[in-house]
Amino acid sequence: MANEVTTTTVDDLSLAAELLANAIMPHFYGNLIAGAFVRSADIGGAPTKAKDFPITPGLTASSIAEGMDLTNTPFATSKVTLTVGEVGLMLTITDLLSMSDIVSDEYYASEMGKAMALKFNTDVLALSAGFSGTCGATGVNLTEANILAGLVTLASDGIPPPYSGALHPQQWADLIADVGTTITPAGAGGQPARAATNDLSVPSTGGLGALYGVEWYTSHLVPTANAGADRAGMIVAPAHAIGHVSKWDVRVEPERDASLRAREIVVTACYSVGELRDAAGCGVITDA
Repeated sequence: MANEVTTTTVDDLSLAAELLANAIMPHFYGNLIAGAFVRSADIGGAPTKAKDFPITPGLTASSIAEGMDLTNTPFATSKVTLTVGEVGLMLTITDLLSMSDIVSDEYYASEMGKAMALKFNTDVLALSAGFSGTCGATGVNLTEANILAGLVTLASDGIPPPYSGALHPQQWADLIADVGTTITPAGAGGQPARAATNDLSVPSTGGLGALYGVEWYTSHLVPTANAGADRAGMIVAPAHAIGHVSKWDVRVEPERDASLRAREIVVTACYSVGELRDAAGCGVITDA
């Protein structure tokens, strides 16, 4: 027997796939902030494309008299089902471009990784519009008092921390301008309010650190609300508010199109995101 397709005969393709994957993945995970807002599950090895997230009912205990026989308490869970779907993109790089351009495949790969991260971030941040509880007001700048009202909303519904928050950069700018004007941090000792709270700068990663116990992130992908007049940020308890199920994570596949004299780079993922518990999230609706 001869001419078998073996690992030796496809080494070039395997190496190309590995090199492209290594070029794309850092740019995907390096731009991913939405992972801080979700409860994740993996169904990669399961013969299904849907995942059920069980919602446990609240139980109530009560006083009982001596000698009184107890009766059963009903216990019936509900569920939220998330069904995965594919997302992705493809670039076709012609041989002529490859031989004329000053950049390599890694440049295109990095841009594809960013695009996949933007898609996932957009899908998660768009869920802010679905929460019934909100803080802030349309056409009004975000304030410290708004944030505290949002935290009270979650705590009043018995939602345990930790909490994560997402704001548009304009919302964050309005908030830091207001820090200390309505509430002075305890133990400030004459320090400026910002120094007594924390460093409120915006790093390139999008993460801002904790303010009032919330781990904050900023993103230009925070959606608009009220016909574009406002931005719809959110404060959530990641363990309870939003579910994420993945069939496969971002994967990279190169393909040669000889008749086109080109190389195709295909990047896909298969996942779904959705709201799990309405009370575990609070929209932050303030002036855009």
